[in-house]
Amino acid sequence: MVKRGKPARAAKETVETRLLVKHGFELARELRIRRVLVIAELITDRRLVEKHRRNESLIWVAHDRESLESLIQDKDHCVEMPKSPTGRMDQVTLALVIAILNGALKESETVLCLIGVAGSRRLDNLLIANPRRDFAWFAQHSISRRKGLPDSQAFVRLIEIALKFSAEGREGKPVGTVFLLGDSDELDRLARPLILNPCAGHPQKHRSIHDDDFVETMRELSALDGAFLINQQGVVEGAGMYLDAPASKKVKVRKGLGSRHLAAAAATARSKSLAIVISESSGTVTVYSAGTEVLALNRPVRH
Repeated sequence: MVKRGKPARAAKETVETRLLVKHGFELARELRIRRVLVIAELITDRRLVEKHRRNESLIWVAHDRESLESLIQDKDHCVEMPKSPTGRMDQVTLALVIAILNGALKESETVLCLIGVAGSRRLDNLLIANPRRDFAWFAQHSISRRKGLPDSQAFVRLIEIALKFSAEGREGKPVGTVFLLGDSDELDRLARPLILNPCAGHPQKHRSIHDDDFVETMRELSALDGAFLINQQGVVEGAGMYLDAPASKKVKVRKGLGSRHLAAAAATARSKSLAIVISESSGTVTVYSAGTEVLALNRPVRH
């Protein structure tokens, strides 16, 4: 009985994915939506997308761009996402923010999204999203017009690190910290050391967020009060830094969030930086820009 049941479930999932892709593109054309976002890891036969698309441009969302090279056409884009698992809405929100940072999508564009549960290997949900219409931050701000913002590669890596720290903690205890990503000169004006800077004097290649060994050092340094200052190339310039940016009318933080979030939001109001905050109490990862929240990602489920 068990052996006969497993193939039946697999076949059902395949049918769901095939029908969702087929009718998704039909709906996009009926609504005159020219952008379709697809979570690449959740579809086994990616040629299925090519079969049903016509003039639509695709935003492929993947952990590894190289696996999609043969499918990406001139008008398509690939959004590389963190490897940490996220829920459906977290996937979509983060993918849209990265797409806008990359210049692959405008805040005013409507996009049809084909999504599913991370790790499920099937598409099971269709969502129509417009950043400016559906997300509060984009209704009043524009990433594409904020010149000097960090590029998406360092941002995506920091999101991956933040979700990792949120899920795993440090020595069995929750991690709470701030990553401030931006121009070095701007960051220096916003912060002062609480202690001797543990990153001072070390070669840049040993302070990179792309170095897995140093990421574990960052986990240990997250026990310090204060923030990490990270330049646009992903090099950590300081740890245990006090953010000295007074709050203004531009700074808006949700009720219930503490001084760590307020300081991070205030720093982004006075610079072109992005702040990523891990909440020690809830594990939520929140991103701030221009003094207000861009998105909040729930603590990933640890497998």
